[in-house]
Amino acid sequence: MSGPASVAVLGSGVVALSAAIAFRRALPAARVTLVERPTDPRSLLDRIGAATLAIDGFHRAIGLDQSLFIRRTGAVGIYRTMLDGVRLGAPGAIPHVEGVALHQLWLRSLAERPDATPDWAMLTGPGAEPFGVRFDMPAYRALLAEMAAALGIARGEAEDGALLLDCTTPGEDWIDAQLPNLIAEPIKSGGPEGEALTTSETGVEWQAPPWGWRLAQGDGLPAGRHPAPRAGRRIALGEAALVAESFDGHALSAAHADILRAIEFMPHAEPSEREAAEYNRRTAIAHQRMIDWATERWSGTPTDDLATLRRGFAARGRMPYRDWDPVTPGEWIGWWFARGVRPDRVDPSARAVPQDQLIRILERTR
Repeated sequence: MSGPASVAVLGSGVVALSAAIAFRRALPAARVTLVERPTDPRSLLDRIGAATLAIDGFHRAIGLDQSLFIRRTGAVGIYRTMLDGVRLGAPGAIPHVEGVALHQLWLRSLAERPDATPDWAMLTGPGAEPFGVRFDMPAYRALLAEMAAALGIARGEAEDGALLLDCTTPGEDWIDAQLPNLIAEPIKSGGPEGEALTTSETGVEWQAPPWGWRLAQGDGLPAGRHPAPRAGRRIALGEAALVAESFDGHALSAAHADILRAIEFMPHAEPSEREAAEYNRRTAIAHQRMIDWATERWSGTPTDDLATLRRGFAARGRMPYRDWDPVTPGEWIGWWFARGVRPDRVDPSARAVPQDQLIRILERTR
């Protein structure tokens, strides 16, 4: 693809290194320079080693062997999560049986045969794939730095006219997400195999051996998203574009998605207004979905979209399709089910299945 002759990446953390490597791969003829800026000690992305399975696709895009990533960082899959002592179901795509979403069949069974209905998490757990990975973040940063050096990515200052990838910390042009500033601190991990989460009004602790962290309200970075991450020849990436909770890995995966989207929409150093507007439109949607997910877990003021999503689930357990939502329907449903939220009534699609067939379906999916 054609592109700018020079790219300058501002920053020194995992997102800056990831962006430099990705743009070097995409624009082999361009000069890619890492313009180092100190990492903000309040950064969540540079402290917590967590990502969704989308990290696999990003690694394929930049040519990082997944087995090397696992070996160097000690990465382990997250298969199931305990939330305040309640087991969460597998958060992947909701399976359909006889054309009906499995969670709708489960809700009907729960209403008609509560004592004979299996737990949702036990119903969806067997054979489930991991929904993310945890890993040693400093080791990951070191691995990316080695890749950058091997690819000939220089360290220095930005050239005049370079495409600027801003991977530093937020400026003052943020949209207020009405969420608390968050800080992260390591804690001793002693949880069982898998991952255990404990929430409170001010924070959340999780233990995913050998790692343990606490995310709490404090003097961390302000949560929110940039109103226009693409402006002229500057693109804001990572926490320069979005600050949101990071304990389940969506924040890093969102940053990786932004990098790949920037490459897709950046055939020129100076985009047309239409190109920039489309990039900002898609990015805004994805980032707002992330803010919705954080708002749900931190009891913030819901956006109109989140309020609509809640109403749809509360009415009949419906999960409408949402463009570029990094959070799977299974994660939304699993979170609500673990919190004890149940729809007011069962969707008619589940009522159409004869009860004897419903019993057989739930028995064979256990």
